[in-house]
Amino acid sequence: MSVSVIDHLLDHVTRWPHTRAADTLSVSVGPFWIVVHTSVGAGMASTMAAEARPHEGYPVTEAGHIHRRSPMELTHLLRSQSPTEAAVGLATINALIGSPEGVVSTEKALGILLERGRGRRVAMIGRFPFAESLRPVCDQLLVFERGSATTQGDHTAEEMPHLLPSAEIVAITATTLLNGTLDHVLEHVAPDAWTMMLGPSTPMTPCLFKRGFHALCG
Repeated sequence: MSVSVIDHLLDHVTRWPHTRAADTLSVSVGPFWIVVHTSVGAGMASTMAAEARPHEGYPVTEAGHIHRRSPMELTHLLRSQSPTEAAVGLATINALIGSPEGVVSTEKALGILLERGRGRRVAMIGRFPFAESLRPVCDQLLVFERGSATTQGDHTAEEMPHLLPSAEIVAITATTLLNGTLDHVLEHVAPDAWTMMLGPSTPMTPCLFKRGFHALCG
């Protein structure tokens, strides 16, 4: 059985000596963003309010006390079935990662996709605001979205196995790490496709390049 992207990411982060010595200073959960401040840095992730299930218990089981847990403990919340708790875990990972390594550019995700997607088949996992700006330059733009954000013409997860393998360029929202769908998405990405993870929740760590990503836009 292959290791999930989440397990790969957690294994990567917990290997760092500074991670084990870090302290949690604060955990802030807002309507749109979660910010975790540690002794080695701060990180953020989407709150995923649209994914919350209010009748199935509290989104954060230790609300008011979760900041007492160590960053190492908080990172493992990324495996939680609660999207809000998972976001606390991802924000903590982003806090511990620190400044991105390797080749770093200020170029925007849209600019990269406009260049690489021109005349090609592009898939977007998660509808980004710039989707319609990208559509005219592509041979085809497939947008996969779920829940209340779906608009006319978007495709469902059930259509992914049939449509996604044809895409030459694939842009995947980082919130797939929070709703548990990333591994399923990657199963249907063609081996030779150029793949990007994007969005403010994106972990800016080169370990994701080993999982098939070519660019990270956070």
